[in-house]
Amino acid sequence: MSRLPQPCCFHLVFSFRRPLFTSTASVRAYPPPATYSAADFAGAYSPRIDPVRDCVYPALRSHGYKPCNNVSRTCWQRRVKFKDYDINDDYEVTTPFGITREYWLTVDQADLRPDGQPKINGVALNGTYPGPIIEACWGDKIVVHVRNKYRDNGTTIHWHGLRQLYSNDMDGVNGVTQCPIAYGEEYTYEFRARQYGHTWYHSHYSLQYPDGVAGPLIIHGPTSAEWDIDNGPIMVADWLYNTSFAAFNCEAYDCGNETPPKADNIVVNGIGAFKQSNGRWTNNYFKTMFKPGKKHLLRLINGSAASSFVFSIDNHTMTVIASDLVAIKPYTTTSLLLGIGQRYTVVVEANQEPSLYWMRTTPAAGCSAFRKNQKGEFTQVKETTSFIAYEGAPKLPYPDSTSVKHKGVNDTCIDESHISQDRLVPIVPWEVSAKPSNDVSRGSFTAGYEKNANPDLYPQLPFKHWLLANSPTSQPLWVNFSMPTILDPFTNPPFSSITRFEQSYGFVYLIVDGSFLFNPDPNFTAIPTGHPIHLHGSDFVILNQDWKPYDPVNSPRDFKFDNPARRDTALLPSGGYLALAFKPDNPGAWLMHCHIAWHASSGLALQLVVRPREIPDYNRDLLPVQLGCESWRRWNNRDPIVQTDSGI
Repeated sequence: MSRLPQPCCFHLVFSFRRPLFTSTASVRAYPPPATYSAADFAGAYSPRIDPVRDCVYPALRSHGYKPCNNVSRTCWQRRVKFKDYDINDDYEVTTPFGITREYWLTVDQADLRPDGQPKINGVALNGTYPGPIIEACWGDKIVVHVRNKYRDNGTTIHWHGLRQLYSNDMDGVNGVTQCPIAYGEEYTYEFRARQYGHTWYHSHYSLQYPDGVAGPLIIHGPTSAEWDIDNGPIMVADWLYNTSFAAFNCEAYDCGNETPPKADNIVVNGIGAFKQSNGRWTNNYFKTMFKPGKKHLLRLINGSAASSFVFSIDNHTMTVIASDLVAIKPYTTTSLLLGIGQRYTVVVEANQEPSLYWMRTTPAAGCSAFRKNQKGEFTQVKETTSFIAYEGAPKLPYPDSTSVKHKGVNDTCIDESHISQDRLVPIVPWEVSAKPSNDVSRGSFTAGYEKNANPDLYPQLPFKHWLLANSPTSQPLWVNFSMPTILDPFTNPPFSSITRFEQSYGFVYLIVDGSFLFNPDPNFTAIPTGHPIHLHGSDFVILNQDWKPYDPVNSPRDFKFDNPARRDTALLPSGGYLALAFKPDNPGAWLMHCHIAWHASSGLALQLVVRPREIPDYNRDLLPVQLGCESWRRWNNRDPIVQTDSGI
């Protein structure tokens, strides 16, 4: 009997007219996860002007100059065998002539809800907060028509940090350079953009800017480092649901835990998350896009009423290339103190894994005003207020990145120039004379607080005022809306806080002290706190910042004269001093004040009248100022404004 051979293997072939079974789950093709793309940021808060395409110089072009910012960001206009217009030019001496850029702004009451919660008596520019971006190029003429449609107040617009060389009447400070713009009236600001970089514009009428009258301003020009994409302004601000005029009552009078006034939230470019009653936050965050491998330009602005912030981006370093409107030698850091009114230009390289990363605005210790619990924890705000989204990153509502605090970042309220003078080194150097052109004792002031309620300023409800005191008889600033200083720079009206400088050479020294200059002093006391000091009309150099009180004999030994840090807003350290110097080369009436809105409204300000005899010669026809004052007086006489604060 034979056996059948065993097969070495089996080949099974199945043929079916239809599947043995079906399952939609087993054959469905899932779409790839949604990712962020440029379309998600269409219409975002970004610049409209391209520096190469849109910055036009007819006179230079006729002489053969061409844009060179696409070759190097340090270059602006170039002609072969001729000197470039570039980052090394002293913009106070050399400025190209551009074209005219014209804008129209309307100030009116608006329904503002940056975090979804209504603001009482919000006021805005063209109905939005922040107001529209105003853009120009280095050397352009900027023309802005401002119409006041807000029935309750006057208004003005100040161009923060623009020194208004020989255009004092365009500085936009009621009671100093003009009268307020009356309801129904229009005022036209015209000035040349001699500086470049970015800043902000805001109302200087009383407490109007914290209620919404503020926006970013960009002047395109060369930069001290290379970058690929301009992400535009990042404008950070504390935000109050109440009107700022009402909140000021808790600065002037004792409101218990609400003194000084407390902000309700933090917003970035007019967007903020809100903490709901269940403890969860709404997913309402400003976001901006990064492209992997590209270098991104961010324009940081603090437009707060009373809060400074430490700004950082998780897992990223920043290359700082400008402080305020001064280009500096680049340096890297993981965080920056952003004081009220200050600006920084930074470059951030998108060199991390494509994902989402928090931009943090950490309230600075001792330099912010938000509600806290008994543990010292913020109850209504958080530091994660906005984020960057890499192109191609998963489309999640917010990041899960961790804080860079683990890398040594803290919330100390200290200026970059105070940490080290070597951090903010201007590209265009200034050498400061060790011998001031003024009597320093006349330029020394204490940021003081009155011991008793002042019955002379607001007699209906007197309160104690902040002030910059030069003697025991000094008074807070309290402007006269109807009589701006520029029209009569030689008189000394009551409470005008005027200091005059006739010098036309060298450097004027200013000392602002946070302790006592007068001892004993029957009228004032010094409350240790940081004050962001802003000067109109000039950049200043920072000779020194110190936590210690000013000593006229020993403190000058620490001054830096060889190209010190230069800007227009700097922090007076709590209990210490800030030593400044500026060139008296811009005749006019210029304000110097604390940029904490409550302190400025209280009177912590003064007027520096520089070369008063030359104001008519250097400034243009003041007829528009005079006509504006006539309109203001007519309107105010019909229904007089009750002035309850300094007016600035």
